[in-house]
Amino acid sequence: MMSKLPFVARIFWMTLAAVIVLAITVWWVVVKFWEYEMIPADYGGSVISGIILAYLVHLWLLPAEELQGDDPPDDEPRDAEDS
Repeated sequence: MMSKLPFVARIFWMTLAAVIVLAITVWWVVVKFWEYEMIPADYGGSVISGIILAYLVHLWLLPAEELQGDDPPDDEPRDAEDS
């Protein structure tokens, strides 16, 4: 049986917004104080890694109930085929 990856849109979008703000702040500090010149790969890499980071933080913030999946509760009887 294939399991779905857990995803809660509300938590993910709030996390992604925080990651975007953090990335822009870090870009500004690096360019301003270390005189680094941004290249196109910096933008693409930041977008990809930012989305991955936001999803991983989203997983960390999920309540344990969300991570349990679609397993039936213990008080429901199972069919003989499921065992």
